[in-house]
Amino acid sequence: MTKLFKRTLVLLICAALCLFPVSVYAENMPDRVIDGHLHYLDFLQQSDGLKQLTRSMDKAGVDKAVLFGMAMAKQWDENAPAAPSYYLSNDSRCYYYSATDHLILQALAAAPKEISDRFYPFICGVNPNDRFASQQLRGLLEMYPGVIKGIGEVMSRHDDLTALTYGEPPHADHPAFFAIADLAAEYNIPLLIHHNMSSVNNDTPLYKAEMEKLLAHNRNANIIWAHVGISRRITLTGLPNLADELLAANNNLYFDISWLVYDDYIAKDDVSLQEWAALIEKYPTRFILGSDVVGHWNSYPGEITKYETLVDLLSEKAAEGLCADNILRLVDPDAVQK
Repeated sequence: MTKLFKRTLVLLICAALCLFPVSVYAENMPDRVIDGHLHYLDFLQQSDGLKQLTRSMDKAGVDKAVLFGMAMAKQWDENAPAAPSYYLSNDSRCYYYSATDHLILQALAAAPKEISDRFYPFICGVNPNDRFASQQLRGLLEMYPGVIKGIGEVMSRHDDLTALTYGEPPHADHPAFFAIADLAAEYNIPLLIHHNMSSVNNDTPLYKAEMEKLLAHNRNANIIWAHVGISRRITLTGLPNLADELLAANNNLYFDISWLVYDDYIAKDDVSLQEWAALIEKYPTRFILGSDVVGHWNSYPGEITKYETLVDLLSEKAAEGLCADNILRLVDPDAVQK
């Protein structure tokens, strides 16, 4: 085999891989997977773009995704030695950024239909301490009729992000949050909220009651509680039992298992995997899978394939619910497998 032939063969293989990305998706996942928690933009309101995202989704075997911006922007202070890339990059403050919704909606509007049809856009760029927030969200729903499929990820209590953000700490039982829930119920779209169940280094569900008040405020509002209320350095004993109690008491509550709750709680060891699998089987329509990848897609496939360990323990019905049908019932009920 000549050097020229070898070089040509390598180039042809590389070209083929670009045209037909190799799937790294786990074989035992259901045929259809919907990512229920995906940020198009990072904390600098930047993104690798939709074209690259769909390629990464193809590699991971993901059909569609719930897609939203980032409700917060990270400030670059004058005295910071380097530009931040994440909310924890330095001690600079964060602030609510309403343009995030326009950035994602305009990107989807400009994308080819075969790309834009793969996403269920949510809106999130409001200050949840502002009682005008629901009016601002209503304006977007009227500006993009029929396009927006949900509200979120709206930020309530969120570990260090709360401490770094200008203004009073948000909380789920704020009148502004009640009005947002009312708006979601009016439009029959879900509300996805990040709300830590406790504070850092506090082994009690300190802020659980705040979310319970929001859930009780309007039972017609379907609320997705991101990460089962867990975040960085939130260490709660007995989280499966707390989740069980909350689901039993609130028919309008759903949990997504994206981000740290999967790695730190669910997939911690074999015992925890079995415990959470049993809980999902008990509530097979109430758990949602998500990647929680933020604006950049290099790590995307791994944030989906990691769920195979849990899915292997589930019945076919529970697995299909977790991986696709549960989120579809909220955003696209006609697409649910019969």
